[in-house]
Amino acid sequence: MESDKALEYIRDLVSYDNPILSFLDEEAKSRDDIQPFIEPELAKMLGLLIRLTNAQTVLELGSGVAYSTIWLGEALKATGGRLTTMDNHERTSKEAKENLSKAGVDSFVDFRFGDVEELVPRAVSHHEQYDLIFQDCGKYVYDIVYEDIYDLLNPGGLLVTDDTLLQFDPTIRKGLGVHVDRYNQRLFIDDRYYSTMLPIGQGVALSIKKA
Repeated sequence: MESDKALEYIRDLVSYDNPILSFLDEEAKSRDDIQPFIEPELAKMLGLLIRLTNAQTVLELGSGVAYSTIWLGEALKATGGRLTTMDNHERTSKEAKENLSKAGVDSFVDFRFGDVEELVPRAVSHHEQYDLIFQDCGKYVYDIVYEDIYDLLNPGGLLVTDDTLLQFDPTIRKGLGVHVDRYNQRLFIDDRYYSTMLPIGQGVALSIKKA
C-alpha cells in the first residue's frame, strides 16, 4: 500500500531525541510482556507541541516502561519544565524508573505509582495545573477521569489523547473501541474544548481548553 510506503518514509526521517529510545524501540520488537509504544511520529509531535507552547508542566497518564516519558522529558529539558507521570503496573514501573535514569531525565520527572482513577482526583484536590496532558492509560479510564482532566488543564492548555481510533482495528478487543468511541463522542460535543483528530498511529485527538 502507498500509505505503508509513506509511513516508512516518515519513520526513516524521524530522529530519536535520546539514544536510549532507539534501543527501547528495537528491544520491543522481541517482547510480548509490555504495552505497545506510541509511534515515533506521534512522539516527535508531542516533543514539538511542548516546545511550541513552551509548556512548563506536563502530565502523562500511562508510562509503561517510560518510552513516551523519555520523549516528553527531553522536550521539557528544552523548556525547563517538569513532568508528572502516573502508572499502576509494578513490574514495568520499576523498569520505567531505570530507563528514566539511563536517559538522564529522571531528575525532573515526578513518577507516581498507582491507579490513574485515584491519582488524578487527588491531583485535583491538591489544585495541580498542567499546560499539557498526554492521555494514554487504560481506555476505560478516559471517561472516568474526564472532568478531572478538564480541571487539571490550564486555560489554553493542550489535551492529547492517544488511541482514539481503536474501534477500527480488527485486532483490538472490541470493548476497548467502545470505551474510546464513548470518550470521542463526549469530547467532540464539549464546547469547552476546541478539538480535532488525526489518523496518526491508532488515532490521536488534540484539544485546546478554551480560556
